[in-house]
Amino acid sequence: MNIKKYKNLKKIGNVTTPFNGQTKDEAVHPGLDIANKTGTPIPALANGTVVAEGPVDNGMGNVVTLKDDQGNTHTYSHLSQFSVKPGTRVKKGQTIAKMGKSGNSYSPSGGDPSHLDVRISDAYGRWIDPMLYF
Repeated sequence: MNIKKYKNLKKIGNVTTPFNGQTKDEAVHPGLDIANKTGTPIPALANGTVVAEGPVDNGMGNVVTLKDDQGNTHTYSHLSQFSVKPGTRVKKGQTIAKMGKSGNSYSPSGGDPSHLDVRISDAYGRWIDPMLYF
């Protein structure tokens, strides 16, 4: 991956699991994992409306879910804090949360497991590569 092409991604952190990569729990990871320090600001990847925020009981920890203007659903997981509430209208680049290690979080290198797992699906439930939004 040519990281210079993705300047906004570098501000968030380093990719530890690419879209459709493999994790210890998933043969095919339908998201993008980006590692950095707990508290790193997480920007919205598109204009849209927050449809949910809070802890979920599926291993993803604290989550913010955004519906973008094209009808795609963005899920940002393993967060430490939220900056938005359901119903909030956000703009691309606006901080919506802070990176963390909530839920089932681990580090492939054995270090601090703080990271963002971002997954995007279209209206038909098909996964979209988050790199397309950087």
